[in-house]
Amino acid sequence: MKIERCPGVYEPEDDSFLLTGIPEIKGSILEIGCGTGFVGLSYALSGEKVVMTDLSPAAALCARNNALRNSIQSAVIITDLFSGIKGKFDCCIFNPPYLPSGPGDDGAWSGGITGREVTYRFLREFKKYCDVAFIIESTLSRIKREDFPSLKFSVVRSMDYEFEALNVLRVE
Repeated sequence: MKIERCPGVYEPEDDSFLLTGIPEIKGSILEIGCGTGFVGLSYALSGEKVVMTDLSPAAALCARNNALRNSIQSAVIITDLFSGIKGKFDCCIFNPPYLPSGPGDDGAWSGGITGREVTYRFLREFKKYCDVAFIIESTLSRIKREDFPSLKFSVVRSMDYEFEALNVLRVE
């Protein structure tokens, strides 16, 4: 797959690669925060039906161009999380901005003061659109499971670094 990196758009990193190739991610897929489109397009290449979204018009355009570059049919929507989404999907994918940050930091990686604000918004809403979600969690902004007693969290895969660990969580 040929992915063009675009100015001001989050580039595929280790967290992006962690979200690819997960056998349980199949069927109709909604990717929130698609960036360049790398994750969603990898599933579309495997024959899955993928709708990608991003809050950034630059990211949505980048993902759309990368889909065209790879002759992939995939809808790309500019929206804040689920605000422009209709219907149900088999699963959702989200690589949220998860690093703790302050005002004015880059929204592609800035998850708010605790690093969890955007992730928590997603977790409060995703069940309206899919039954299962796959999301990235950093140990720098670990999700407090007790804040979501009705959800079940399990680690699908992880990657350890000197300063943090990244987990792909299955949430249902």
